[in-house]
Parts: sequence; C-alpha cells; structure tokens
Amino acid sequence: MIRVAVVGIGRMGGKHARNFLKGAVKNAKLVAVCDTDEKVLAAFKAKHADVATYTDYDKMLGEKKPDAVVVATPHYSHSALAKKALEKGISVLVEKPITVTVKDATSLAEVAKAHPEAVFAIMYNQRSNSIYARAKKIIASGKLGDLQRASFTITDWYRTQYYYNMGGWRASWSGEGGGTLINQCVHQLDILQWLIGMPEKIIARCKTEGRNITTENDVTALLLYKNFDCVFTASTHELPGENRLVIVGSKGTMTITRHKATVRYLKMDEKEVNARATRDYGNRADKKYSKSTMYYGLKNYITDALYGQQCNILRDFAAAVEKKDPSLLRARGEEGINALNIINAINMSAWKGKEVSVPVDPDEYEKMLAEKKEGEKTIKK
Repeated sequence: MIRVAVVGIGRMGGKHARNFLKGAVKNAKLVAVCDTDEKVLAAFKAKHADVATYTDYDKMLGEKKPDAVVVATPHYSHSALAKKALEKGISVLVEKPITVTVKDATSLAEVAKAHPEAVFAIMYNQRSNSIYARAKKIIASGKLGDLQRASFTITDWYRTQYYYNMGGWRASWSGEGGGTLINQCVHQLDILQWLIGMPEKIIARCKTEGRNITTENDVTALLLYKNFDCVFTASTHELPGENRLVIVGSKGTMTITRHKATVRYLKMDEKEVNARATRDYGNRADKKYSKSTMYYGLKNYITDALYGQQCNILRDFAAAVEKKDPSLLRARGEEGINALNIINAINMSAWKGKEVSVPVDPDEYEKMLAEKKEGEKTIKK
C-alpha cells in the first residue's frame, strides 16, 4: 500500500483526492492534502478527519513522508513543488501542463533524471482513451502508409466568462502562462505528437474572441513536418464545437471524433493507384477500400462518469510507484516537454508574426513571456 498526498485540492486536485478516498486506486491510501486556502482545507477536514491537512508543503513532506505526491496547483508552481518531492526521493505525478516554459520543464526533467528512485509522471489522461491507443498502433504498423496530411480541429472546450472569473489566475500570462493552448489544448497537442511525432517548424496566429481575458482563446497553426503538414485549429468560444482529428496516409485515412474512429484502408498504395491509372480519375477498381470503425464503448462511458478518465492515470502511477517500474506509466513526466514545445512555438510564432523552429529557443521564449506578463500590469481590471 503506497501512501499518497495531494497538493492543491481545488477543482481537479479535489477530484483526485476523492478517487483515492473512494478506493478507486488500488493499493494507494491518501494520507495528506495541502492547499494554501484554509477554507478549502477546513471543508475537506470536516468530511475526512482521518486525512492530515497542511498549508505548508515542506512541512507536509517532512512530517507525513508520503511515497508519492500528486501536484494539482496552478501551472507556474508545478516545477518547484515537483522538484522538492523528487529531491527527497518521493514519486511525483504532475497535472498537465508539466509547467509553463520549455526551459523550466527541462530543468525539472533533469532533477527527475538525477533521482531515478522516484517515479515521475504527467497527467495525460487522454492517452488512456482506447481509440487513441489503437490509432497509435495502426500508424506505427505502417497500415496507413506514408503520412501525407493531418488536421486537428478542437473547438468543443467551451469556456464562458464566468469560468475565467472563477480564478484570477485563469487565462493570464502571469497566472496561467497562457490560455486555451496551455490549459485545454495541451491534451490534444500531446495526442498529436504522440501519434505523428514532432513538427520541425510552426507558423501560427492566435487571438482573443468574445472574452475579457489577456490570452488567446482562438488558435490557427500550421505544423510543418519533413514530408507533410498538419493544420491545428482550436477555440474555446464556439458552439456547439467539434473534436475531429484526420490523418491521411498513402494507404488509408483515419478520422477520429470524440468517441469514434473510422479507418479506410486502400486496396493498394496511392502511389501504385497513380502509376497504374489508364484514365484521368484513376482506375475505379484500384481505388477500392475497406472500412473499419472503432468505438469508445459503453463500459468506458460508465467508468468515466464514475471516476473520470484521470483515474486511469492515477492507477497506472500507483502501480508504477508500488512496483518501482516507470514502464507502467502512460506518460513519463519528461514527455510533457513535447507538447509544451509546440505550445511555446505557437505562441512565439503568433507574437513574432513569422515561422519558428521546433524546439524553440528557451531563453528567447522566457524573455518574450516576461514581456507579456509585464504588459498585463498596465491593464485595468
């Protein structure tokens, strides 16, 4: 039985704490929680008197000596909190994003590397979606052939002004380190790079639509790969919104929506179809394809309703800590740098108004972000 502490028990951290308390995570016991809001702690203590509560993170680590810590605090604090635990040999699961900048994330990854006795993980819960997992196997198998094009439209993360007003740190460069990209779309950008790899360059435009915030809630980016391109479009102000990933290869096309994937496998590679053509639109017989459909499944719907998709990552993390086997993780902590690199590159491209390379120049991004934070100070609240 591993002993777990959760730091930050607001919206998401509170959900993680409840999953531990419900026994939803095998062989893991919640022994402490930490939060700077004493009212939140008091409300938690009133319901769960047997769990220690702290406002002082260092004191919690020293007194309770947990085997593992789940960090679910605002983004900028992730790195410092995770480092303190790792340096004590305590395993850490960090909520997404790993942190705000590639430079800070790289520093955190170096600390984790120096303490291999501790498991380091990130909350990329969408990797537990069986559809994405099966899609990854199909792409890796070569069944889609050479990748030719991809597009990802993600506009169903709808957020109102009320949402942004819930916390002063939301959708600000100073408090959150960004908007739609760093908060919501980090999930999709992780999935994208997990499936088709990292781009070499990015050109992007970001803007704010219909909300009183200082960061972006509308993004259009062109991700440039060596042999193909990917169009990434995202917003949090559209209704009803959609979630659609299309990956096109020389042997087939895969279309993934929120809980369904359709794959069309060509009878022969498009290059061969072209070479054999004896008519302008190609030979009809050569263009035939078979169709396969994958569904998320009723069982997954029910499980997500009860515990949330995040519980899958908590279970993997607990098993990895208990067995001292990081291979049981869906995503190691250092993998969080990939999506962050894309996010930093999209922001930098939008700020500079030109194409930028991936990975980004970490020092240049830090400087530009500092300027954005400084600019917020002059905005009247």
